Amino acid sequence: MMYSKTASYLINLILAFLFIVLINGRPLLGLFLFGYRIGEYLTAFGIFFLFIVLVKNNFFTENISKMFLTIHLFLVLLFVAYNIFDNSSFTYTYIYRNSVYIWYITYFYIGFLIFRNITLDNFHYKVGYAGLFIVFIFNTVYFPDFLYEFFTKNSDKFQFLKGSEIILFFVVVVFFSNRFNKQGIMLDIFLIFSSIYIPLTIFKSRSAGIAILIFIVVEIIIFKKHFLSNIKKTTLVLLICTALFSFTSHYLVDNTFSLDETDEAIAQVFRHKYVVSNTYDNEKSLFYLYDGRAYSADGNLNWRLQLWQDSFESLSSNSNLLFGFGYKDRLELFEDLIYSGLDGSNENTHNYFLNITLRGGIAALVLILFFFREIFKLALNNISKLDLFQFITPLFFVSMFDGSMENPYFGIGFYVFLSYLITKNKTYNQKNFR
Repeated sequence: MMYSKTASYLINLILAFLFIVLINGRPLLGLFLFGYRIGEYLTAFGIFFLFIVLVKNNFFTENISKMFLTIHLFLVLLFVAYNIFDNSSFTYTYIYRNSVYIWYITYFYIGFLIFRNITLDNFHYKVGYAGLFIVFIFNTVYFPDFLYEFFTKNSDKFQFLKGSEIILFFVVVVFFSNRFNKQGIMLDIFLIFSSIYIPLTIFKSRSAGIAILIFIVVEIIIFKKHFLSNIKKTTLVLLICTALFSFTSHYLVDNTFSLDETDEAIAQVFRHKYVVSNTYDNEKSLFYLYDGRAYSADGNLNWRLQLWQDSFESLSSNSNLLFGFGYKDRLELFEDLIYSGLDGSNENTHNYFLNITLRGGIAALVLILFFFREIFKLALNNISKLDLFQFITPLFFVSMFDGSMENPYFGIGFYVFLSYLITKNKTYNQKNFR
């Protein structure tokens, strides 16, 4: 593929659009254009681009992996075969909504084309941190009235960024910035942003909070030489981080700040329940068994445990474990008001791999696992095992407790930036990255 000015403009336009999506999230993707939402157009584009990949398969097999494309093709063929067997209409858009885990993969190829033609540098990372700052302001201090009015009028739903969406943005910016800038102020900026994003993420989602804590701790360990090289500067940065963490914790809890209450406010952030199922039974263990079934004292986690167990029981009792329930019908499981959510629209088990199993069965799950195995093999040609673990683990972790991978914000962003790990460009050399 030839690099040209036209390609450069197109790539920068795509990156700018992705940047805007990362800041605005669901309200932007829910905007209606000619009767369909932007998120639906993105899914349709993923399907359309897959045909381009098949036509240009020689290029992608030579530059990415023949096995990678083969596994993806098998996923598509399994989807087609199941819908033919199930007498589903391929013009019925609902089947594509339930199979987005297949179509979002296409954005891996798009990401490969983007990062094959450009090299991310400090300008991109500074823009990324500027985006993180905007996201923090929008989700804590102030959301512009004109944007709120625009989205509530033109989008299907106004919703602030979820914890999983915030951690995707944070991990992508921090991970690549830190490995491009192994020295200097950008690593100190990472610490400062961590101090405000830890309480924000925990406030939004406990699973995302755990994931971001682990990610930040491991990043500090990886780059400890930088932080230990100038103890005075690092001490000053840590004092700033402590003040920002305390202030953010207070602000998120009750929008007040009092120095005398700092310790209590910090503790409250970690106890705060942001979701509806905000109960905790102090008389029970965090995990316990009763009558052969697993439960949790935490109401939010217990809801997921019951949903997961009922999902497995539904699969086994209906002999659908091998090929799943298919794509054309709403799963009977979500007819239960307990699982369908406050508005009755939830159809997600809040577990990425379980969602795949319910729709495509063990067959689809095995293909997905082989698919990621192939990606990891390709990535290890460019980065270390530790770096691969560091990028993948927090994003997979939140996807085990949230419907993030089926969300165009998270799913598309995940695959676009995942492709950066396997793209052989100037960023990936021993001086800058490894």
